[in-house]
Amino acid sequence: MSTPGNITAPDNWLGRYLLEAGIADEQRLEALIAVASPRIWDAAVASGLTTDTDLTWMLAERFKLPVAVLSEADARTSALIPESVARKHHVVPMSLNDRLITVATSDPRNFETEQELEFVTGRAVKFEMASPSDIASKLDDFYRPESRINRLLAGLAPAPRVEVEGSIVADAAKDPALEAPMAKLVDALITDAVRAGASDVHSEIEGNEVIVRYRVDGILREVMRLPDAAGPALVRRVKIVAGLDVTNSMTPQDGRSTARVDDKMVDLRVATAPVARRGEKLVIRILNKGNLKSSIPDLALPPEEETVLMQMLGHREGMLLVTGPTGSGKTTTLYAILNHLKTGRVNIVTVEDPVEYDIDGISQLQVNEAQGFTFATALRSVLRQDPDIVLVGEVRDLETATITIQAGLTGHFVFSTLHTNDAVSAVTRLRDMGVDSFKIGSVVKGIVAQRLVRRICDRCAEPVSLDDLPAEARPPADYTGNVSPRRAVGCKACGGSGYRGRVAVMELFPVEGQVGRLIETNAPLSDLVTASRPFGMRTLWESGLVRFWNGVTTFDEIRRVLGESESQQSASAPARPAATPAAPAMQGSPDGATILLADDDASMRRLLRTVLEREGYIVQEATDGLAALDAVEAGGLDLVLLDHDMPNLTGLGVLEEMRARVSSVSIPVIMLTARTDDTELEALELGAQDFMTKPVQPRSLVARVRAVLKRTRMQ
Repeated sequence: MSTPGNITAPDNWLGRYLLEAGIADEQRLEALIAVASPRIWDAAVASGLTTDTDLTWMLAERFKLPVAVLSEADARTSALIPESVARKHHVVPMSLNDRLITVATSDPRNFETEQELEFVTGRAVKFEMASPSDIASKLDDFYRPESRINRLLAGLAPAPRVEVEGSIVADAAKDPALEAPMAKLVDALITDAVRAGASDVHSEIEGNEVIVRYRVDGILREVMRLPDAAGPALVRRVKIVAGLDVTNSMTPQDGRSTARVDDKMVDLRVATAPVARRGEKLVIRILNKGNLKSSIPDLALPPEEETVLMQMLGHREGMLLVTGPTGSGKTTTLYAILNHLKTGRVNIVTVEDPVEYDIDGISQLQVNEAQGFTFATALRSVLRQDPDIVLVGEVRDLETATITIQAGLTGHFVFSTLHTNDAVSAVTRLRDMGVDSFKIGSVVKGIVAQRLVRRICDRCAEPVSLDDLPAEARPPADYTGNVSPRRAVGCKACGGSGYRGRVAVMELFPVEGQVGRLIETNAPLSDLVTASRPFGMRTLWESGLVRFWNGVTTFDEIRRVLGESESQQSASAPARPAATPAAPAMQGSPDGATILLADDDASMRRLLRTVLEREGYIVQEATDGLAALDAVEAGGLDLVLLDHDMPNLTGLGVLEEMRARVSSVSIPVIMLTARTDDTELEALELGAQDFMTKPVQPRSLVARVRAVLKRTRMQ
């Protein structure tokens, strides 16, 4: 069957294969030729006769070629083929070695293309099939990244200009073609992030692309991908906005700026950091005063918890601590407390690093350790300013703790934060810093531990029957509060997540009655919890369940943030619980060994625990590095399965601490991580016995655990 002779499109050869494959007949082919613009391929797809994918696979089979995976194309290979050559022959370089270059093409029968590419690159040419539209898009990514940026801009709402603070340092190495569209993209990103309720914007290079993510309600979600060539331009533009040095990409930098979005000003905190072999990582923290809780009622606490908190704030001297990991809302809670106490008749001074929100009527000091203005130094200065109420951003060391406690003992009401897993553990942390127990018992008036859980979307939430709930999620028979649990569904208003906004889950530990005396006598932490119960003590897990029963959040969200239901028991137990005694084991057999599973991912812990307990092991859990160290100190462990990326203290940090302590130096460790960098070497150098990359295969895990335990017992 012959192809009509009047075909003038550049892919006139394609007509024959459309006819042979039965995609088009002679009459339809003539019609395609008449509208081809400029390719028959594009006309066939636009008319609905076929799709890019089907046509690509059909031709790949005809010419015995693989189908190109353009997402895996190595942008570095584009340096070997000039843009003019790539566009002339409509090819995308995929990969190369010293003898061969692989390119994606939509015309595998073009001998002229093969000859010219061999001449230009000095290598043999291997073809892979791809559609013309995919090739055109990838060519823009490689050679004209501004084109892709302009396409992204078309999908975003018009953005206001970001107000620039500080001086701008010119960059002689910038790419003028990228500057204008990148400036528009950065403004649009910030505007879009603010409207989406994001707290942070993350940008980092992964493979051949720059991944941009928003953190909304504590969860990172990807919003766009840029060609890796746009990465430096993106970082450079944000540095200009934040008044940073655009010529310095080798050291971390911090800056700030402001933006007006929908007639509201938001503060921006910019942080950049060099990443090995991958350029610079960028994070923009968005501080929207509209989201700041201005009073205690704005925290949306249950009435009984608000009553206990107000009782803690009824003191006129002493100390109140707020604890929790980074990002748990400690600063928001403290600002709400300060706004409540800001009556105009008291002098309130804060020492922060950094000052996140400017509050009228409060004197806020910014720590600058590079210039020697530390928390301790600033606090000494503050105490000469005749304050009634003092906020210290964080108690980091003994010097700061000593001055803070002395201020609380001498007539000031002091607020501060600590990084501990629960409220009562703050007592242990202060003791570990070197603070005397009698001072802790005298000055501390209350401790609040908190986490943030996502609030269920009111527009799409559905009620849940109590009969459908697991036993640990049901209220006790004597519970008299509101019980109207709901489940998340997802709708347009919440972006399909089922959640909108976040709310604090608080563990309240009032130091009343005999609690102070028990602290002074170094009583067990479990006794402190018991003594505080009559004054309104409520654990994190109990607080979370109340919010679930009230329909504020879901049980799955409580479990995601706080861990499994066993958290209810661990939260009210001593911070350093005695390990469950290991079952007797036969000589040389690992069965019955006690294993600590340290991982902040609840689903991963659940999977690994199931696998290990099925093999007869006794499993303890820790949700972060500090909790892992507490469990190690308690003793009774035969092995530690240690994740690397954990809050408060990384796995490598835990290894360093373990190897520095005589009591734990002999406990074998298997490191788990999803990283592909030098973490394995660092872990092994710090004394880890084995290393496994996530996702972990159950059979491989069991085999390695058995092998490590066997080697340890033979030593």
